[in-house]
Amino acid sequence: MAHLQPFEMTFEVAGNQLTVRFEFGFHCFTDDKGNGEPLRHKHEHRYFCPSRYHCSTQLRDYIERRFYTGMVVPHNSKNSGQRYFCLDLHDYAIFFSITKPAETTNLLRMHVISAYEVDTWGRHSLPKGKAFNTRYVLEMRNKGKSV
Repeated sequence: MAHLQPFEMTFEVAGNQLTVRFEFGFHCFTDDKGNGEPLRHKHEHRYFCPSRYHCSTQLRDYIERRFYTGMVVPHNSKNSGQRYFCLDLHDYAIFFSITKPAETTNLLRMHVISAYEVDTWGRHSLPKGKAFNTRYVLEMRNKGKSV
C-alpha cells in the first residue's frame, strides 16, 4: 500500500504557492460487495477489492499529471458535508474532500474518499452539476469558502 501514502504538492494559485497534502481513504481499495477478504477500519466493515486496489495504483500518477488542470463537480453529501467529484479522461471517478487545516496559510488537505472505474457503477450514478476548474476550487477553499 506504499502508493497510498500521503504526499504533498505545491501549486501556484491566485499568485500564491499553495501546498496540498493528499491522503487516501479505505474506500480506494475496498468495496461492500463481499467478494474479497473482510477488512475493518475504525467502525466500518468492507472487503478488499482487487480491481479497486489495481486502479488505486494509478491515483498518484493521475494527481501528479492531471489534478491541477482538471475540472471538478461539487457534490453535497448529507452524511459528511461537501465533497467534490473529479472524473479522469479514462472513465475513472475520484471523490474527495478539500479542507483547510486551522491556523494555516496556503495549506490544504485533500482526502480521497473513494475512487473507482465508472464502468463498474455506471455513469448515470455520478453527480451532476456545474464543473469548476480545480484551480478555482483550491483558491476558494484556501480562502475558507465553499464552492
